[in-house]
Amino acid sequence: MKLEKFKEKDNKKRFIVIFTVCCILLLAGVLLYNSFAVFTEEKEFNVINGQYQDPGDIYFAYYVDGEITRDMPAQGSGYQLDEEQSNCTNGVVPTWDYTTWSFVGNYSNYNALDYTRTKCNLYFVKIKTVNTVLGDLEVYTYTPDFTKSACDDAACESHEKGIFETTDEDGVSYYYRGSVENNYVSFAGYYWRIIRINGDGSIRMIYDGTVAHPNGESSTDRQAGTSQFNQTYTDNMYVGYMYTSGDAHGLSTSSIIKQANDNFYTSNLASYTNYIDTDAGFCGDRSVLNLQNGVGTGTVTTYNKGYLRVSTSAPSLICENASDLYTVSSSSKGNKALTYPIGLITADEVMLSGSNGGVFDGSYNYQKPTSNSYITTGNNFWTMTPAGGYYPFGGTLWGAYMFFVGVSGSIDDDGASAPYGLRPVINIRSDVRVSGDGTMASPYIFS
Repeated sequence: MKLEKFKEKDNKKRFIVIFTVCCILLLAGVLLYNSFAVFTEEKEFNVINGQYQDPGDIYFAYYVDGEITRDMPAQGSGYQLDEEQSNCTNGVVPTWDYTTWSFVGNYSNYNALDYTRTKCNLYFVKIKTVNTVLGDLEVYTYTPDFTKSACDDAACESHEKGIFETTDEDGVSYYYRGSVENNYVSFAGYYWRIIRINGDGSIRMIYDGTVAHPNGESSTDRQAGTSQFNQTYTDNMYVGYMYTSGDAHGLSTSSIIKQANDNFYTSNLASYTNYIDTDAGFCGDRSVLNLQNGVGTGTVTTYNKGYLRVSTSAPSLICENASDLYTVSSSSKGNKALTYPIGLITADEVMLSGSNGGVFDGSYNYQKPTSNSYITTGNNFWTMTPAGGYYPFGGTLWGAYMFFVGVSGSIDDDGASAPYGLRPVINIRSDVRVSGDGTMASPYIFS
């Protein structure tokens, strides 16, 4: 009788063990299936570059405008393969035959030691041609994921590279993103990099040195010296490119960095005024998130809306308050407070250029580097976008904080009195004649 009870318990234990093993195997099977569920198997394949091993089954996942799908876009639908983003396992390099509308793999470095199957992620994007002051340009029509850094460096989460579109106050703006190499300008004895073509057709560009610097090169020549944004950070007014005590959008006093910018203009650009657009503005957005009494003045804790846009990776080229759109007196818009048509890049434009948004305060900066994006110089330099007046995470010192671009391209905040790089930004008229192709060897030249 005792023996029968022992056997009964042993059978229950064996059943539990077998049932558990079966569940584990079933779960593993589901996970394995799901890992290939979005991939379409292809046995036939085209090969370039000569000798290769038989790669066996090839599995494709298609991404259309950044969204994964089992179906690749149809031929003639306006889509192209983005070879910068597309990738395969086993050392296979993907390309595309537009005549046969089929995958073509470069198997010269094929190696199946790590994977028995070759899996390819193919990214398709729609490109259109637009006519601009720079000529016909190919423009990507999808909106990038601004939580991902974009450059050719392996540390970047996206390898987007090219011209994209968004809107500003004047219409559709075309901006350069990633490690582009076709936005060089030689103008007024200096080299510049084009940030974007504004909605009114003018060209916005940022100072980049006395010689042409390749992407990823660290050099202090890529900035026009250093400057404090303002002399101190003890009042909210010091986040203003211009400011007035007690007025959140005041314009009576020029900041330290505005004075430095104006000096650069009078010393280097005064004889080139026929080329420089005087209608486009520069946004130093001081609109606020919190609305208690006195916000934006004194030492009242203030978070400007740029803080939200950076932390949520949501750039915008719309300047909310006309008082913060810095323009010269002859402009048809903005505050008309500038003496000279010169400003700084915004944090929003930095995100468009390839630097990702996200958490940035204090020692909690989790943004990815964009070391070889065109915007990165290996130096800290100021943007025109206020973050606010607050205690930073982990900090005990209240201050008026501005956004700057770090040595590796990430966006961060610091007190307005920090001595960071000055990189002037100007706009070129939309009716100039343009020669060159925008490369280092043949930069754009205006006449």
